[in-house]
Amino acid sequence: MGWLRRNGRALLAVLVLLPVTVGIMFANQWIRYFEEWPSRPVNAAVGETLEYGNARWRIESTARVSADSAAGRERDLPAGTDLISVTVEVDPTGTGPDGVPDLCTARLEESGGGTVTRSWSNGSRGALLGGAGPLLTSCSSDLSTRYSFEAEFVVPAEAGESSSLTVNIAVPGFLPEYGRFALD
Repeated sequence: MGWLRRNGRALLAVLVLLPVTVGIMFANQWIRYFEEWPSRPVNAAVGETLEYGNARWRIESTARVSADSAAGRERDLPAGTDLISVTVEVDPTGTGPDGVPDLCTARLEESGGGTVTRSWSNGSRGALLGGAGPLLTSCSSDLSTRYSFEAEFVVPAEAGESSSLTVNIAVPGFLPEYGRFALD
């Protein structure tokens, strides 16, 4: 009992400081984690231009092709899927720290309508689809004047029927913010 009394304050300090230290370490890691992925949307309505990163962005057009259509068969779409093509206009207004225009990633997201949120990566890199695809499929670090690229997403045929679809554009140097564009 004498040892416990002599060391009581030290044991109390350990009991308090250990969980606080572990909590601070985990909080710091979680904050860094959330700062490195798109978690704060900057919203744009249908047809709106959005200033984000070092560019102005706008959705020019959206097209949907069924796997059962002639265009779908030409692109070798899997049965039960659709191809959603989104043409994005990019007007660079500056450059990144390395002096070249920013690169970006595009994702299609489905949310609302009582469904679980789902998202799809830009599938127009050519590995997934056959046929003649678009020439420019993402942001270009070679272009410093206004240009457009076409992002393509292979989605289940029912995607977007009872929910809303958005295209999310993320520029690595401006995370955690990202541009979220509503589609019609």
